Amino acid sequence: PMEPNFQVDDRVLAVARSIREAGGRALLVGGWVRDSLLSTGSKDYDLEVFGLNLDRLEEVLSSFGEVIAIGRSFGVLHIKGMDLDIAIPRKDSKVGQGHRGFVVDLDPDLGFEEAARRRDLTINSIGYDPLTGEILDPHRGRADLEAGRLKATDPAHFAEDSLRGLRVAQFLARFAMTPDRKLAGLCSGLDLSDLPGERIQEEFRKLLLKADRPSSGFEFLRTTGLLRFFPELAAMVGVPQDPVWHPEGSVWEHTLMVLDEAAGLRTGEPDQDWVLMLGALCHDLGKPATTVTGDDGKVRSPGHEPAGVPVAERFLGSLRVSADNTAQVAGLVRHHLAPMTLVKDGATAKGYRRLARRLAAAGLD
Repeated sequence: PMEPNFQVDDRVLAVARSIREAGGRALLVGGWVRDSLLSTGSKDYDLEVFGLNLDRLEEVLSSFGEVIAIGRSFGVLHIKGMDLDIAIPRKDSKVGQGHRGFVVDLDPDLGFEEAARRRDLTINSIGYDPLTGEILDPHRGRADLEAGRLKATDPAHFAEDSLRGLRVAQFLARFAMTPDRKLAGLCSGLDLSDLPGERIQEEFRKLLLKADRPSSGFEFLRTTGLLRFFPELAAMVGVPQDPVWHPEGSVWEHTLMVLDEAAGLRTGEPDQDWVLMLGALCHDLGKPATTVTGDDGKVRSPGHEPAGVPVAERFLGSLRVSADNTAQVAGLVRHHLAPMTLVKDGATAKGYRRLARRLAAAGLD
């Protein structure tokens, strides 16, 4: 079994004590608990507060600093200067389409088991009482965490937020876990078309920046059919390559290998790593439209580098990637064969300087 590592920040403990003194109970929930059980540690705390209504909670928290209601209608408060979200348990009713089609019913008297049922996966549905050390695990998330298994906490309500399909993809890649059959089936039925690009980008960021093998997350999107919501990526599946140059197989398989190699080159500087990983993901997006098999039986993709630029820009636009980062990724797509070409043609200092100028123009210096 894993050795949990629960180290709670003193200020978070002080907040929990004040809540207890006011007659409530504060439990740590979500990713912090999961990461502490995995001993990976986490700086972002989520507290769920039972037994106090929102106004009383706001009053208690105000002694710690300015209280910001980041999502007051969702019952979520924040203390300025602390990595801590504080929420009141809620029951959601799905009444309309999309991620906004919810009626939120705050209920401070809800039990933990019911409150945790709203969460996506059992591994994210564990609670921890920072004052007593008690672990609350009504949905058996700890056993799933130890078994490397991803399961929906409540299959009946899992599909209410379609973003969960992408969350499963990044969790399985980050934690090297396996979704059970039921969860994979639930993900297959999701419709991602109603999601704003910003929310999608957030999950792609975690997949590309935090997973050792991002390929497994993308492969999950392919096997569940969710890749169809990213047509620029889906187009790479099954596109042939010359077996002499690419014994690994299709453009899709090649891209997944490149992604995992690029993951090993990340420096921990998020902006740089983001451009690197997006460059790896997008570098051959021009191949589906340019790939031909000649009379000699050879597979070629002439001009796929420049052809990939508008495709990459369209894909990055759907993820609301910033203009600066998009220009940098476009530069990588356009010039990704340049180093190899330079070597093949007898590299000269002048050739490298010319390439350096082009990359600098794309913001890649």
